Amino acid sequence: MRITNFGKTLAVTAVAAAMSVGVAQAQNIEWAAGSVGGSWFTVTTGLANIVMDEVDGLNIRIVPGGGRDNPSRIGAGISQLGMGIDFLAAAALAGEEPYDAAAPNLTSLGSTWMNSQVHVIVGADETRSLEEIFSDPTIRIGTSDPATSEYLTMLRMLDYYGSTRDTVSEAGGSVISADYTGLVAAFQNNQIDVLLGAGAAPTGIALEVEAGRRDARVIPFPQDLLEHLNATYGYGSLAIPAGTYDMLQSGVEGDVMAANLSTVVLADAGLDEELVYQIVTALLENQEAYGDISGALSGFDPETAWQNQPVPLHPGAERAYREMGYMD
Repeated sequence: MRITNFGKTLAVTAVAAAMSVGVAQAQNIEWAAGSVGGSWFTVTTGLANIVMDEVDGLNIRIVPGGGRDNPSRIGAGISQLGMGIDFLAAAALAGEEPYDAAAPNLTSLGSTWMNSQVHVIVGADETRSLEEIFSDPTIRIGTSDPATSEYLTMLRMLDYYGSTRDTVSEAGGSVISADYTGLVAAFQNNQIDVLLGAGAAPTGIALEVEAGRRDARVIPFPQDLLEHLNATYGYGSLAIPAGTYDMLQSGVEGDVMAANLSTVVLADAGLDEELVYQIVTALLENQEAYGDISGALSGFDPETAWQNQPVPLHPGAERAYREMGYMD
C-alpha cells in the first residue's frame, strides 16, 4: 500500500501523541518508610512492589524516615506517602507538640497495618526495673535516629523520670542513635546498656540481639509510665506475648507489657484521587501476599482500617474501601 506524505505525517503525529500520553501517565512518587533494616522499611518495600505491579506507569521511591518526621515530609511536599503513627499524625495535623507547624494536607490510606511494641532490651545481668534504669543519669542508651518515633519515645521516657539527653551527657551517660545494625553491634560490644527499638513482635532487632553473643532480656513498662504516655501523648499499650522470644523472655512468666505504636499510611491530600484509588485498590486486592512481606501485617483488617482515622481519609482511599464493600 502506498503511503502519502500526508499519511506519514498523520502516522508520526499519532505515534508522538501516544508517546506523549505514556509520558504523561508515568508518575514518580516518594514513600517515606522507617529506618533501613526495620519493620517499616521491609513492609513499605513489599507494599510498594505490590502497587507498582498493579498500577501501570507508577514508580515509587522508598526513602528512610521515621514516625516523627514522616508527617512533616508530607506536609512540606517532600514525600507523597509515608508510614505514620496514629497519635503523631493527629498532632502533626493540628500543629501540636512535637510539631512547630500544622500539616493540613495530611490524609490517610487506612490504619491497622501493623502494631509496633516498644522493646526495652538490657543485659541479662541487669536486675533493675525500667524506672530505676531510666532514673539513672549515667544511663547508656541507644535507639534509632532522631527522625523516628523510637527516639521521641525515648526522650519522653527520660523526661518522665526527670532526665534529658543533655543531663544524661553531663552526668557521664550517653544517648546514641544509629541504624538497627549499628545499635545491635553497640549492644553486643557493651557500648550501650539499653537498646530501645520498636516493631511488631517478634521484631528483627530483638531477634538479632537474641542471635548475638551477649545474653539479654526485654523488660516491661511499668503501669504508671504506660498511663502517662497514653494520657499525655496518646500511646497505646500492647503485650509482647509470653514465649515470643526464647532468650529475651527466659525466666519470665507471662506477657511483657510495652508501649505500642499503631501504624497508619499517610498521604498528601493533593495526591490525585484516581491514583490513590488505584493504589488502595491494589493493596486491598492483594492481601494474600502480605504474609510473604511480613508477619507484622497479619493484623490488617480492611473492615475497620478506614475507621477512626487520626487524619481525614483520602477521597481516593474512601472510594476504594467503599467500592470493595468494606464501607457502607
